[in-house]
Amino acid sequence: MYILKPEMAEDLRNTNREIYQDSPEFLEETDYIATIGDICTLKIFKDVREPNLSIVDLKTKRNIPLEAEDRKIMSNIGSRTIEVDNPPGTISLEMWKAIENNIGHDVSIKIVVNGEEDLATLAVISMVKLGAKVIYGMPDRGMVIVDVNQQEKKRANSFLKHMLVN
Repeated sequence: MYILKPEMAEDLRNTNREIYQDSPEFLEETDYIATIGDICTLKIFKDVREPNLSIVDLKTKRNIPLEAEDRKIMSNIGSRTIEVDNPPGTISLEMWKAIENNIGHDVSIKIVVNGEEDLATLAVISMVKLGAKVIYGMPDRGMVIVDVNQQEKKRANSFLKHMLVN
């Protein structure tokens, strides 16, 4: 299990990337899309297409359950659904294995997390193929789109390397 060190949290929160309110058109031509977070998953599903991999916890802003209409839409995302436990501030072995075993499949996969999904972004960037788009939500701000290249993989792997491993 990877555990986030408290002093690393601020570095992860800060981004110099563009924060999108709307889904950009270039996503329509992307081969592989992974979304982390409920609101951005719903937005990409409605505006662009079904993500290849989506990781959600059926909540927004950590503890507000999705509204019934959004839960209904969410139930239509993913050809296969996997449930995992992942405590806040961690990437559990169960989460890691679920991503590792289901990334890059031909069918859409939805991982539903009991706990918190935020740090799964690092694992996805680390494992996904080059050229994929990894999209995660920034509460009350929008969504961040990571165009996965060697530099992004190196950055994610560096964060993972500096986390506590249990």
